[in-house]
Amino acid sequence: MRNRKKKRGYKYPVILTPEGYDKMVQERESILKVKLPNIRAEIQEAKGFEKEALEREKNFLLHRVLRLGQWINNSQIIEPTPIDLSKVSTCELHAELVKREGIKEIVLSPEQSLSMTQWEESCRFELLLIVQGPARILINED
Repeated sequence: MRNRKKKRGYKYPVILTPEGYDKMVQERESILKVKLPNIRAEIQEAKGFEKEALEREKNFLLHRVLRLGQWINNSQIIEPTPIDLSKVSTCELHAELVKREGIKEIVLSPEQSLSMTQWEESCRFELLLIVQGPARILINED
């Protein structure tokens, strides 16, 4: 029987968006260029329990760099597919928008009506529209 070499590292592909990939690369670079040199300098000055805690943090960061490197090397970058909103019903769109911050809903029963006016520079209101219920009106304040 032939001996096979064991594969080292992370063997499964990591599926990432371009933004996720960039975040991983930035985190890895930040650890290598900023955090580890700072901790190494602090370890030289520390004593006792503080030194042990810094050593544990250094080991954690080294492990994190290793794991991030494995993920980056085995990453498969995908572009997110845009959602085709033309296939989503108006009712579903309305229900989703109502949940959002900055959205107000006015609900009119069949016997109610609502008139919308606009203030004109000539110091008077101008009638824009009269809506007769039943109606659900969304106001986007964003």
